[in-house]
Order: sequence, then structure tokens, then C-alpha cells
Amino acid sequence: MKYYKIDYKGIFEEENKVLGQANGEFVPNGAFYFDRIGNGEIIEDAPVFDYFHLQSFDKKNFWEWRLQDVHGFIGKFPMFCIWYISDKLKSLLENFRIAPKYHFYETRLLYKEEKFKYWIFQFPIGGFHNYNYEKSEYFIDNERVLGIKTAEEYDEYDYKIWKETKKNIEWRKIVLVDKFDIVDTWQGDILCSERLKQAIEENGIIGFEFFEIDYEVVAE
Repeated sequence: MKYYKIDYKGIFEEENKVLGQANGEFVPNGAFYFDRIGNGEIIEDAPVFDYFHLQSFDKKNFWEWRLQDVHGFIGKFPMFCIWYISDKLKSLLENFRIAPKYHFYETRLLYKEEKFKYWIFQFPIGGFHNYNYEKSEYFIDNERVLGIKTAEEYDEYDYKIWKETKKNIEWRKIVLVDKFDIVDTWQGDILCSERLKQAIEENGIIGFEFFEIDYEVVAE
């Protein structure tokens, strides 16, 4: 299965504009819920977060110049949640294998004086158990690291190397423990399977960009 790096488009050089991002500053008790979500808690009984609005560092009259199926966040929002997504995109993602753990929170987005159903996509949550560390290949100064079997062992080694040398581990092969269609990586990339990429394009989902990757990804 082929994978691509996936990200939302936030800068539009030809139009000389940037994308408005979702701000939840008007959500009642938003800070209470956002802090819990940002700490990795899944809140099953969360209310509908009503409402978010779009904002950017551009002039205010450009905040709502473009609506996508995927936006980022600005202002008040749950930390470590990457995407703010449309109901259409959520319905599509639910037909594919999302690497654990994740959750969707229903919200309302006020856009040009009309409210739309949008979702906070809480992903990834503790996703570092989604790789086979023994079969994956990662290196320090072109020397392969061997003997690591768990996420905890890798995390401890990664911290030790950074503390002592300020060097980052280079992953050249990621072996996933299952055939996920969307998964995160230690490097911070979000990966998308070719079949999910095709579905996004065929269903007219607006706002994503896809990039080739320079490391191997294998799904067991």
C-alpha cells in the first residue's frame, strides 16, 4: 500500500491570502473542555461546541474569504488536535481505517452569518503504539538503531539521544501494526493511504495537499 504525506492548504500565494482557521473563543465553557481534550482525554458526553468562527492574521475582512472541508485552529481550541473538518469529510473518514486513538466532537461553525456542522478531529491520541519497532528502520548518523521493541523503549532512547547530542533519529522505514488509511508518525507527518487519497479527490473534498515521502511505509 502506498502512502502520502497529507496536510491542509493554508497559504495561497497567487491570491496573496491565508486561510482562516477555527477559533472557539465563543464556545460556552470551551476552556474546560478544550484543556481536557488537549491532554488526550476522550470526552464521550461532550456537548455540541457552538460556535467556532474563522480567523487569521490577515485583515478581518479576509477571515472568511475561503471555506474548506479542513481547517486548522487559532485562538481558543484543544491543543494537539490538528484538523477542524466538515461533516462531509467526517462521513468519508469513517469509511476508512483511522489509526487509534481518535474521536470526533460536533461543533457549529459560523461562516458568513450561517452555521454549519463541523467537527474537531481529535487525532492522534497516543499513536506511538501503532508501529512495529523491531521491524522498522531508524538511524543515528547513518548507523541503524537495533534492540528497541516498544514505544516506551523508543521514547526513552529518543530522549537520551536528544539530551546528550541534540540529534534527531532518522526513520527510513516505518512498519505499521495494521493497514491503516490514516496514521501519524514520530516525525510529525500525517500519512494517508493511496485509496483514501483517491476517495478524497473523487468526492470533491476541498483543502488537502498530498506530498511524496522519502521513507518507506509498510502495513503488516
